[in-house]
Amino acid sequence: MLTIGEFSRICFVSKKTLRHYDEIGLLRPEQVADNGYRYYTAGQLRTMLLISRLKNYGFSLPEIAAVLANPDELLLAEKLLEKRRQMERQLEDTARILGQLDRDVEKLKRRMDIMEQNIVVKTVELAPMKLYGVRKTINVKHFSESMTQLYGDIQKKKLHPAGPPMAFYYDEDFNAAHSDIEVAVAVTDDADGVREYPGGLHCFATMVGPYVPDAFTATYAGLMKWIEENGYHVCGAAFDKYVRGGENVQPEDYVTEIYFPIAK
Repeated sequence: MLTIGEFSRICFVSKKTLRHYDEIGLLRPEQVADNGYRYYTAGQLRTMLLISRLKNYGFSLPEIAAVLANPDELLLAEKLLEKRRQMERQLEDTARILGQLDRDVEKLKRRMDIMEQNIVVKTVELAPMKLYGVRKTINVKHFSESMTQLYGDIQKKKLHPAGPPMAFYYDEDFNAAHSDIEVAVAVTDDADGVREYPGGLHCFATMVGPYVPDAFTATYAGLMKWIEENGYHVCGAAFDKYVRGGENVQPEDYVTEIYFPIAK
């Protein structure tokens, strides 16, 4: 049997951490003496090493507890692969941010304004169109789930899409946890749930690249500035049209058009 101090030194884990793991039931000592001293077995070293490794992989303590409660190799392999996918997404986000940082540094060295955006704004008279949409108040993290539901509904109803997907935003202010969003697509059919979008005068700008808040904010700001400077006002919900995207397109090649319905 190993004392808590010996176990701590071998595993490079503090006694305070071991006591915490005991309290939450993650790793209990094999024996607790009458005087309160904790003792561990050599066999528990493997469990402690597994806990430490999973922590390094970004697992939370509840996630680790679930792994220990169900020690299935195939299930653990799938959980590890999901963590790997999460890390890859984090690396992509970090690489994108570093790229923006490098561009800003170069601009600043040339005495340029890093917040200046070259947003090209155009106007278009949109024709009326039939839309089928799914409107929910959601956390923006679940946006893709709404899009999956949209295309599932379209398939079930045997509707015929006539354009790329869109997202309409109805909130007056932004709340990531509770956003009133409608994902929709133009269709050729008259069917239950299909609505008429009136069309009319819109201004829009094209954004190329991944779906990141900075890029959307810059495009929205450019559009709002143009609307104000040209004497228009917004007269309806803004929407994004995802002209090019999806699993088979690299994020840097995404093409998104952002529209505002406007009037004098």
